[in-house]
Amino acid sequence: MEESNNYDHQHPLLLILKQEQLIGYQSGVTDCSRCGEKVSAPCFCCAQHCGFYLHKVCAEAPLELNHPFHHDRPLLLMQKPPYLSGEYICDNFCNELDNKFVYHCSCGLDFHIKCALFTFNIGRSNLKDLELVALQHPLISTENGDEEREDVSKCFGCQEPLVNYTHFSPNSGFNLHEKYAKLSFKLNHGCHRKHPLVLQFNSQWLSCKTCGETSGKGKGFVYGCSFCKFAVQIECVSASLDLVVEDKSHEH
Repeated sequence: MEESNNYDHQHPLLLILKQEQLIGYQSGVTDCSRCGEKVSAPCFCCAQHCGFYLHKVCAEAPLELNHPFHHDRPLLLMQKPPYLSGEYICDNFCNELDNKFVYHCSCGLDFHIKCALFTFNIGRSNLKDLELVALQHPLISTENGDEEREDVSKCFGCQEPLVNYTHFSPNSGFNLHEKYAKLSFKLNHGCHRKHPLVLQFNSQWLSCKTCGETSGKGKGFVYGCSFCKFAVQIECVSASLDLVVEDKSHEH
């Protein structure tokens, strides 16, 4: 263990790199003071045993995050939610209520620290936290007509039930169909020639120009143009491209 930056805590902090050290240092199960989840190594703990703990990743989270799936404005790390209720919902990822640190955008988008950083890494094609696994668990099987069940795990990208294989993170509950794991970030779409479409969160709740629906109540990914308020759900992209019929007698 070594002393480190106190990250706005009133006492010096110790850096714990190994889980065995943490178990020997703790008096019981403790939570991270920023994200509220069970603390695990590597982490920081109070040198004076006041019960203050921080995951290393939470402690080192940037104050401003330019998220690849939210291009319009940066996300700002705030100690408390900017709402009178003192609470917020991580409304584009885990949908859980919280009152601790939040990545907030003035457009109303809110993220838990870990959810923001996890999706940031996915956006940067840093998939080291994901494992390609077969889904055989009965709660997420769709072989027996379970697609309509509320507890069936769904793909974050398209909000549809998972089948066959998926990229999966055991720590965050993030599930993604394999075909959506390496989507292109920009797409030149024949139905919207003004600007490229960019892969992004549907934080503006835009309806799909192909099917007319708003996926997952504003959750998941869309290919969109924020400037033109144009969006196509990722599962509709290929279908909408098929609608662009090439006519050699027309110059455009």
